[in-house]
Amino acid sequence: MAIFMPVLFTTALSAQVPESPDSLRRTLPDTLMVAGQDLPETPLIIDAIQNDQQDTAGVKPPLVISPDAVDEPIIYNAEGYMKTDLRTRKVSLVQSAKVTYGTTELTADSIVLDMETGSVYATGRIDSTGRMIGLPVYKDGSEEFESKELTYNFKSKKGVIRNVTTEQEGGFLQSLTTKRHEDGTLHVNRSKFTTCDAEEPHFYLALPKAKVYPGEKIVSGPAYMVVADIPLPLILPFGFFPVQQKRASGIVMPRYGQETRRGYYLSNGGYYFALSDYFDLKLTGTIYTNGTWLADAATSYRLRYRFSGSFAFSYANNVTSYKGMPDYAQNVNYGISWNHSQDSKANPGSRFSASVNMKSSGYDKENSYDVTDHVTTSRQSNINYSKSWAGTPISFSSSLNLNQDTRRKTMNLSLPRGSLTVSRIYPFKPKKLAGESKWYHDITTQYTASFENKINTYDSLLFTSAVWKSMQTGFKHEVPLSLQIRPFNNFSISPSVRYTGVLYTQQIHKRWDPDYYDESRNMVVPSVVNDTIRGFTYGQALVPTLSASFNPSLYGTFSFTKKGSRIESIRHVMKPSIGFSYSPEADWLTSKMHDSVQYDDSGRKRLYS
Repeated sequence: MAIFMPVLFTTALSAQVPESPDSLRRTLPDTLMVAGQDLPETPLIIDAIQNDQQDTAGVKPPLVISPDAVDEPIIYNAEGYMKTDLRTRKVSLVQSAKVTYGTTELTADSIVLDMETGSVYATGRIDSTGRMIGLPVYKDGSEEFESKELTYNFKSKKGVIRNVTTEQEGGFLQSLTTKRHEDGTLHVNRSKFTTCDAEEPHFYLALPKAKVYPGEKIVSGPAYMVVADIPLPLILPFGFFPVQQKRASGIVMPRYGQETRRGYYLSNGGYYFALSDYFDLKLTGTIYTNGTWLADAATSYRLRYRFSGSFAFSYANNVTSYKGMPDYAQNVNYGISWNHSQDSKANPGSRFSASVNMKSSGYDKENSYDVTDHVTTSRQSNINYSKSWAGTPISFSSSLNLNQDTRRKTMNLSLPRGSLTVSRIYPFKPKKLAGESKWYHDITTQYTASFENKINTYDSLLFTSAVWKSMQTGFKHEVPLSLQIRPFNNFSISPSVRYTGVLYTQQIHKRWDPDYYDESRNMVVPSVVNDTIRGFTYGQALVPTLSASFNPSLYGTFSFTKKGSRIESIRHVMKPSIGFSYSPEADWLTSKMHDSVQYDDSGRKRLYS
């Protein structure tokens, strides 16, 4: 049943006909009023017959509207019953009551609507099982909440709400008393802010007083943490909680739980900094009652059409069992992750990318709940950069690589590895050839250089001085020079010479020791012994090579002379290939590139590099 305000009391009058006709005359005037009689001060209805009677002069009197009257129709209904009090101008709606005013909608088990002031009072009721049902539900656009008791004025848009729970972005706000203002802001008293969706939250931030800006933020005075109804000595001088869809700085609510080994915990609570539209920062922490704690820092960044990425660092102080127990242990773990990608259009000549996932061997075992992390025994991390120069044959690339074995707790790093390449060029060939081509115009050369710094260590020693002792550094470059001569078809002669240089920071010197004592076997075993000699050493070699090749093509045709054959002939091709290559042994062309060592009692030797 839906009734609009302009006909509200007409319906009410027809529904309340008294037993005595005189009683109506004593309480209400005749609707057919005498011409010239003044209208009531705040008329609710203008009767059509009354208007015809008064318009004897052809001029309709003005309609007087109270300044306190609502400016839109109020639509209301109820599944139970409606009761109208004409003296107090109030309508009582019982059982599944609903009142709509503009964009505002209110539903409850019981609603009392004051037509004089435009205010409503809504509440639920207790059913036979003692459970509260039909609680007031308020809706206005995207704003919606449920409470146990509500008083609201449609005209001023002010109200008082008791025992209300509102869902904010990322959490829930429960308050004992809430005052709503005309602009939509809320003043709340004795409230709880939590991410727990239980009716009685297991953990929350207690806010004695706070102000809510719907869709934007919650600002409070001093706040303190409560877990399992026990206040904790974690006090904030003020609270700021962003609840808007866009990024905003504010407190990150922790999660509450319990572990058998480490006890109760609060995890991933901290503060989020929306520093700009290009990057942010989130600082969070986790704490357990047995003394374990974790600190995390994470940031993400993005510059449109240039690059984007994220970086995270985690430090964990893990405690097993409790101090004084036989299984008590304490260790430190860490984790680093970084992902970076560059827009392909940002700089066509260069490219940079990163994919880093580095953790200490015990990090996932102690701090991850993901089964995949627990069964993973190896990780790879790569940081790559490449650069090419347009219009030139030069290109450069470098990378940092990490291979981690969590089972053996080892790390193999290349910090860094790089190469510089000059593709094939003709150094003696002029850009503009005048006359016939000379034989030396076909001489080609190119240049390649590579370097690498390797570290093989255990993860527990990565950030210690012991890493420098296991570091191996090397540099190598090559310059080949070649020429191809074709005296006649299918035959070519290719003389070439290649220069190779190697620079390294340590070298292995091998020697034969007939009196070597093997401690593991507890006996003298003649063996080849390796001595590590540290220091810069440069080795080089110049290797000439002469090669020749003959690649003829032989063609033949076999014809069928038999008459009536479907095949007339078969054509075949043979391409034999003969090659020859010679590189002379010239020790005088090499320097510190190779050496020989005796390897048995007979004095035989072999080369090593």
